[in-house]
Amino acid sequence: MTSHQPFTVAKLPRGFDATVTLPGSKSIALRQLAISALVEGVSHVQGVPQCDDTDAMIECLQALGVAIETTERGLKITGPMDFGDRPINLDARMSGASTRLLIALAALRQGVTRIDGHPSLRARTNQPLFDVLSAHGCQITNDGSGLPVEIQGPMRGEKALIIDGSLSSQYITALMVIAPILAKNQGAQEQHIVIQGDLVSRPYLDITLNEMRKRAVTGHWTQSSQLSIPAQTYQGGDYLVEGDASAASYFSALATLHGGSVTLTNLDASSVQGDYAFGEVMEALGAQVERQGMTRITGPATLTALDRIDMQDMPDVALTLIAMAPLLPSPIEITGLQSLHHKECDRLECPAKELTAMGVSLSTTQSSIRIEPLKDKQPQAHLLTTYHDHRMAMAFATIGSAYGGLTVDDKSVVNKTYPNFWTDYALLGD
Repeated sequence: MTSHQPFTVAKLPRGFDATVTLPGSKSIALRQLAISALVEGVSHVQGVPQCDDTDAMIECLQALGVAIETTERGLKITGPMDFGDRPINLDARMSGASTRLLIALAALRQGVTRIDGHPSLRARTNQPLFDVLSAHGCQITNDGSGLPVEIQGPMRGEKALIIDGSLSSQYITALMVIAPILAKNQGAQEQHIVIQGDLVSRPYLDITLNEMRKRAVTGHWTQSSQLSIPAQTYQGGDYLVEGDASAASYFSALATLHGGSVTLTNLDASSVQGDYAFGEVMEALGAQVERQGMTRITGPATLTALDRIDMQDMPDVALTLIAMAPLLPSPIEITGLQSLHHKECDRLECPAKELTAMGVSLSTTQSSIRIEPLKDKQPQAHLLTTYHDHRMAMAFATIGSAYGGLTVDDKSVVNKTYPNFWTDYALLGD
């Protein structure tokens, strides 16, 4: 483990004008990597971001027998993965999204697949996914609900897969990706997935459907809580990963707060990422957003008050809004946050603790936070605890940008998804 590198977030000037090329969407890249492992042939995937999460996924797929090499056309991925009976060990590092996809891939194998990771990843539950696998013929061996785990399949899909959707959409995405294979293995025309509980983050499931559709598998919603995935075959070919809408939220927030302008070159209105709607939140705060062929966010001279907003469909960018909230002109109540407790850290209580230490007045419930504005009050200089969570560092850069008194406990924590974040942040101060 590398030693922590404290890093003070520079204060930004008002009215900056910058152009940023975002890293490719991690969400889309991980889906494309997992699907490529199920293709009998070659996939070329461009725009896969170079970061810890994708590196972990690539190494795990290689351990599963998938050949992956870098070419001028991006990553050349040759499948299929090893469905046989040899034991395989996988290290998912700190990547929760990779873990869920790898659990599903492991369920297709005859042999034992052991999955482990960083202590912060071990603490995250995968019980809803384990429950489905166990109910459909897999043997699950672990202590508690997380990692390490040993999985032995193959999984059977002769009946509907019933999954709790109230904690994370990643469990459902994992089942969706393997559903065409389950259906084919059973000689069925389709595989049904039934979602129980209060579904969080449906837009992420629509991303999954969209990426599967690019690979010639056309699933659809049959009801608001039920999916049907046909027994079709994933196709190889050439695919491009668009810019990361979650990463876009930080620059959207910074432009909005400082009356600046940021042009994001590789993200536009054609995006199906749910987090792209964060631009609409910034418009509610007074920003202007252009979306043709790129995305340009221009902040207002004076921010508009926003009393209340539901962020259930955008959980990964809710933290950005929480961190920038003390700089808004009036109190804001942010709701729909129940899934934030189950991320890399508790993304409701951890930011609340850090903001409180900075002198911000706030209150929380299980699914919401109310934050009072700082107005003319100077916050306490603060060493931010990131809890090994990349989004804590990037989100809190928004409030740090206003004062120059915020130090992040570990500069390199952003490497999980966005190694060039601090370099791109610096563009706004040039």
